Amino acid sequence: YVGDVANARLNNALTILKHNIKLMTAILTERAQPLLIKEIMKACYEAFLLVLLAGGTSRMFNESDHVSIQEDFNSLKQEFYSCGEELIAESVVDKEGEVVEGVIGLMGTNTEELLEILNSLSSENGVNGGKLPLPMPPTTRKWNRTDPNTILRVLCYRNDRVANHFLKRTYQIAKRR
Repeated sequence: YVGDVANARLNNALTILKHNIKLMTAILTERAQPLLIKEIMKACYEAFLLVLLAGGTSRMFNESDHVSIQEDFNSLKQEFYSCGEELIAESVVDKEGEVVEGVIGLMGTNTEELLEILNSLSSENGVNGGKLPLPMPPTTRKWNRTDPNTILRVLCYRNDRVANHFLKRTYQIAKRR
């Protein structure tokens, strides 16, 4: 999603993924194929999260981008559904994708609500105790929709005046664009 989401969709990467899965399943024994598919799926989901939450300064997301990002993630899941139940159950594809779905949901949440959630979670975790400014949430790399660091990362990549003002005021993180 370098630049903007509309011009950097996942279609080309999915074509390559499909080809590589087909190639690897042709090489491996039937017994090893299900494990391979599951590990590839988990790696793809982790890479998807890395792009969304730690993708570097060339990525900025608008609140409305979550629709396209959700479509891309659904297409990614569809690649694994199409492998067949004998290689990976749809329930496994869905279960493993719950964290990504939660992060995409955060990306579709308006900035003010994200700020409220971040303040609430920081207070609940005893990080803030109701005082401002909020301390920087620890980086756990276990991203999910209730992790303060994940919410902060969504705000950092948000192309939004309110988010930029909050980040500059609270964490001295300057606007990137």
